[in-house]
Amino acid sequence: MANARQQKLPKALIRRTLESARREIEQIERKFHRTIRAVQNGGFSTGRRSTKAATARTRSAAGRSMGRPAPVQTAVTSVLKKRRTGLTLDRLQAALPKFDEKSLLNATFAMRRKGLVTFEKNGNGRGKYRWQD
Repeated sequence: MANARQQKLPKALIRRTLESARREIEQIERKFHRTIRAVQNGGFSTGRRSTKAATARTRSAAGRSMGRPAPVQTAVTSVLKKRRTGLTLDRLQAALPKFDEKSLLNATFAMRRKGLVTFEKNGNGRGKYRWQD
């Protein structure tokens, strides 16, 4: 039955479908090669940006000290290292009055992603941030 339906389709329709599929495949290949080239050239394609902008970008990135934690993360680290039982966010705020709640939440979130801090919630009361040894 399927073969009978295929034979009834006009050849022009089949050719158009194949041609559009071929064009789509070529477009995807071009996009793939463009992406590969961008990654090899440092994250962006040279055709889109001038060399002046590209050098300014690399200079500004090189000028920063990469790999240093934010001051709030250093402060949280120093407080949590001294505690074996951990601290709730309220007690962490009390220990670090210089930083507001939002910056403490952002810092602990980033530290949890890095694996430096765990957040333990046992069902009794609030959860506690604990330093990973």
